[in-house]
Amino acid sequence: MNKWTKDHVGGALLLALGVAVAIAGVGYGLGSLRQMGSGFFPTALGVLLALIGLALLASGRRAPRAVPPEPPAEMAHLAGPLVQWRAWGCIVAGVLAFVVLGEHGGLVPASFAAVFISAMGDRRNTWRSAAALAAGLTVLGVIVFHYGLHLLLPLFAW
Repeated sequence: MNKWTKDHVGGALLLALGVAVAIAGVGYGLGSLRQMGSGFFPTALGVLLALIGLALLASGRRAPRAVPPEPPAEMAHLAGPLVQWRAWGCIVAGVLAFVVLGEHGGLVPASFAAVFISAMGDRRNTWRSAAALAAGLTVLGVIVFHYGLHLLLPLFAW
């Protein structure tokens, strides 16, 4: 029996999402390379996402046949897989922080808060490492989205 690994599940999800985005993008009109329509970019990204999903599916390893180790005695009472609630909560809180701060604070505070809060979901991260990561990605985000792509979200909106 062939068990699906995380690589297989992730590849299948990327493939499905890529195909859905490509199909939706075609509905907006592709245009041509000289005069691109509004659906050209989403369709191209959807196709790329689907190709990445196919590559991940093809390169995914088979699940090992070994018996999983026994859980520690203090967790023996838990049934099923251990859910990382801190990680889930921080990721959701990071997205919500970006939405709220993006509208009321601008790109810089929204990006910093989203990355910082999401990084704190990993128990191995310290607040200093999360702040350094957030600062670096905020600078990169400003360069790419504000100066490179001219995103209409202001840097600061107090």
